[in-house]
Amino acid sequence: MWIVPAAVVVLGAVLFFVLRSGGGVAGILNSGPDNTIPPFNFKIGKATPISVAKADAKPLAGSAKNAASQVAKTMTTLYTEAFLDPVNWRGGTYDEVWSLFDGSSQAAAQKEGTTLTLGTTAGDTFEKVDQPRGRVSVKVLLDGKDQPATAVAIVKFTALGTNKDGTLTLIVSSGQYFLRPGSDGWRIYAFEVSRADHEKIPKPGPSGSPSAVAS
Repeated sequence: MWIVPAAVVVLGAVLFFVLRSGGGVAGILNSGPDNTIPPFNFKIGKATPISVAKADAKPLAGSAKNAASQVAKTMTTLYTEAFLDPVNWRGGTYDEVWSLFDGSSQAAAQKEGTTLTLGTTAGDTFEKVDQPRGRVSVKVLLDGKDQPATAVAIVKFTALGTNKDGTLTLIVSSGQYFLRPGSDGWRIYAFEVSRADHEKIPKPGPSGSPSAVAS
């Protein structure tokens, strides 16, 4: 004769009612924090060619635009890993960020980690980070063969952080990144970046209750 432990009977009853109500097993198992990365891509503004060989660089606009597209990909990856990936900011580690800097600048980037990322203690502050927005303009220096040699990415990025105490923080990063192409894409070799995070106050709705947020 089979003897079924009482705990198994109870678990079976719970699963029956959960599945019957449409909650599914995932509703029980997925009780941890939401690690979904909000979708984000930098919008490209101007892509300006600068030639060392030609006084008029306008005919090289196509080359500058292509280079700017690749630079924007690097910037999108950087800000996604530094500010938007919950696994990174909750754990306070940003290895994917440092790999976007070339060998000579990685140490300087890590030293400025609290500016370039949400920081090592972000998991103690934020419950969620979403609503990212960003724009990048790129100046591309073309060499004597009209090939992209270096680029300057001028960025402005914002995202909305929901703090654990229920308040809101607008995360603001702006500045310049200096990049050069390599076998694995464009990498950063210098930067000048600042942060201007500040509290967001919800706008009162028609009935006086908070709705949207304002600067």
